[in-house]
Amino acid sequence: MLKESITAFIRALHRERVFYLILAVVSLVLFGALGFSLTEFGQGSWWQAFRQGAWWSLVTLTTVGYGDVVPQTATGRAVGVVLMLGGVLSLSLLTATVASIFVERKFRQERGLEAIKTTQHILVLGWHHDGEILLDRLLKRLPDTTPVVLVNKLPPEQMEALRGKYPSQEVLFLWGDYSREETLQKANVRQAIKAIILADRQPDETSAQVDQRTLLTALTIKDLHPKIRVLAELLQPENRAYLERAGVEEILIRGQYDGPLLAEALASPGLFRAFTSLLTGEGQSLWAVEVPHRFQGRPLEDLANHLNKHHQALLIALYTEGHGLHLEDLLSDEPSAIDDFIRRKFAETKMTHLFGRAKVECQINPPGSLILGPQQYVVVIATQKPNI
Repeated sequence: MLKESITAFIRALHRERVFYLILAVVSLVLFGALGFSLTEFGQGSWWQAFRQGAWWSLVTLTTVGYGDVVPQTATGRAVGVVLMLGGVLSLSLLTATVASIFVERKFRQERGLEAIKTTQHILVLGWHHDGEILLDRLLKRLPDTTPVVLVNKLPPEQMEALRGKYPSQEVLFLWGDYSREETLQKANVRQAIKAIILADRQPDETSAQVDQRTLLTALTIKDLHPKIRVLAELLQPENRAYLERAGVEEILIRGQYDGPLLAEALASPGLFRAFTSLLTGEGQSLWAVEVPHRFQGRPLEDLANHLNKHHQALLIALYTEGHGLHLEDLLSDEPSAIDDFIRRKFAETKMTHLFGRAKVECQINPPGSLILGPQQYVVVIATQKPNI
């Protein structure tokens, strides 16, 4: 990333002809040194006079004016006048040009036109009316060191105002069509850890078209970065199977929980209020906590009592997260003919996982006598995530 940044900066310098300005400054220094050595004869040998003249030229051009070396002859002072005028012009142009490069780069970043250089980030692809709620909840659950990159085609002013709400966290913006490969590459998808694809519905666009774009985006992401974890939102339930075949780990159907929630609201308004309070994070919220090593091999009730006593957290569920073995886990990072052959054969059979996808087994209200093990998480209700 550092090499790419330096290369891009050098290209900008070359585009703005900064190197010609630097050459002009160096030429003025040499001109002053040569003029000083030819007009000031009381400085010892010619080489000593040339070195003194180079120092005097540099001090004069930068308007420092130490005064330790000054020309005594009229011709030497005439050379000094040329240096002063040339220095004001050339250095002003040089500093203004370099400053404009940084200003332009900052402007392009704010407008979402600069490629993303950060790594280990989360991509939020697309936007809709629930986008701000999603971002707010996501940032509350992420460490401050985890960057979030928003990729959409909203007005940059709107995204800049949204980013201003979270000054302590790194929220970046990239303007463009997230379903296109070049946009995903600019978002540095190969260095991302997770991607969330929202059902971004444009005017005069059908639900089928939105889901098609989601599927195309998922396929492109998995092709660029097979190991990334993808979460996608769909509008039509019948398209779920296509996303599963594309390797999407988590799929949410828009509105799939509206019916159960409305039924609870009619049957028991208090229970409905409890559900919505937990989902919206009003005071208490749901948190997933990995079972610490010191509690593995011990009954679940030991961990539940510890959470309740020290963190005022109520344990309500336990889940085990197994990890499916991907084809990419067995292949080397460096490209080779053998790896390409294996990928091609697996592509022909439409297989990307050797032993299935990651499997999550969940137990609601598990028994306290259950013995805890590795790769297990507990779900708790608490005001903040317990740090155990």
